[in-house]
Amino acid sequence: MTSAESQYFALLRAALWDTPVAIDGAIDWQRVMSLAQFHANSVLVSDVALRLPNEQQPDADLRLQMQYTMRTNLFRQLNLKQILLSAVKLLREHDIEPVLLKGFSLALLYPNPSLRQFGDIDLFVGLDRFHEACALMRTLPGGYNWGGEVDAGHHYNIEFGEYPMEIHRVSTDVDDPAEYAIYSQIEHDGLVEHRQQVDFDGFEVTIPSKEFMVFFTFFHAWHHFLTTGVGWRQISDMAMTLHAYYGQLDTDKLRRWLADMHLMQPWQTFGWLMVNCLGLPEAEMPFYDAACRRRAQRLYRRIMEEGNFKRKSSCKEHKLRKVGIERKFYSFVLIFVDFFRIAKVFPGIAFRRMKVMFHLSLKKNSKKIDFFVHEWINCVFLQRQMCENKH
Repeated sequence: MTSAESQYFALLRAALWDTPVAIDGAIDWQRVMSLAQFHANSVLVSDVALRLPNEQQPDADLRLQMQYTMRTNLFRQLNLKQILLSAVKLLREHDIEPVLLKGFSLALLYPNPSLRQFGDIDLFVGLDRFHEACALMRTLPGGYNWGGEVDAGHHYNIEFGEYPMEIHRVSTDVDDPAEYAIYSQIEHDGLVEHRQQVDFDGFEVTIPSKEFMVFFTFFHAWHHFLTTGVGWRQISDMAMTLHAYYGQLDTDKLRRWLADMHLMQPWQTFGWLMVNCLGLPEAEMPFYDAACRRRAQRLYRRIMEEGNFKRKSSCKEHKLRKVGIERKFYSFVLIFVDFFRIAKVFPGIAFRRMKVMFHLSLKKNSKKIDFFVHEWINCVFLQRQMCENKH
């Protein structure tokens, strides 16, 4: 961990736990704020920075940028909140009870909810009345500027000017059909059977069960690590969720969900980072395993290199240029690229994921290629395992 990284985490911990910060020596503000922006928590870091002693604060120009960032985030949050409340009221008038996912539901768990950065609104409505809910959103009153709509598979994107909303038929994508069957049961438990209502500035909103909040926040971050890159904002969300629900969780249920989805190893690895980098008390991290330090350090370097959505822009840019056979070939190559990327931290999971993605991407008449690559993958994986056993 570099000096600037240590300073960044000291400021981030102070923001997450609302505690004083003590940093000796000069702060490398350019590098610290670059990290904060890269990991989508510059508002949290800015708030702490502006409360430091005068001699440790950044220069005047950077202070103005921090104040502007905080005001912009607050303005965005207020506008998104108005759209959210209008959407929930309209859906309830038609007997549809939406479940608030991600952003706003997580912000409520922070010491100062206004300091969590926001992108969009996520509402889960389920499969049965999904199309009706989407149609209702297009009639929202209030003079919002209609931007457009896109069916993205597991959710529908609706934009009100610069303020997007996602209406979810399912909470997230799961590539493996066998794992999706398990996940759908977890989803039903957390979003239908045991969902909860909370106060949202005097307005009742429905959010997932406590166990699903914890599991889904981790699962969402894990999905981003596998695909587009994960940042410390999402890992901070995990820490805040675990802290808020400490002593209230059915840990047997959580353990079963993680085991059924083959996610205990990633859970413990992310948990090491939350305890040792973000300051989450060890007692508040279920199934904490200090022995996964080496794997967690490899994950740490991967996170610091990729950041929040870092990989997404480059992958999309190249994919948009590909058509027909060329595009399919490029997608096929990305599977191999991701295999080696993930295998540096989680070799077993990388192997299993590659087999799933490979079989999903091939056509039925590609049996020879299927056999050849399947054997090649097995050889690579066995070689990797032999190297690890030696060490």
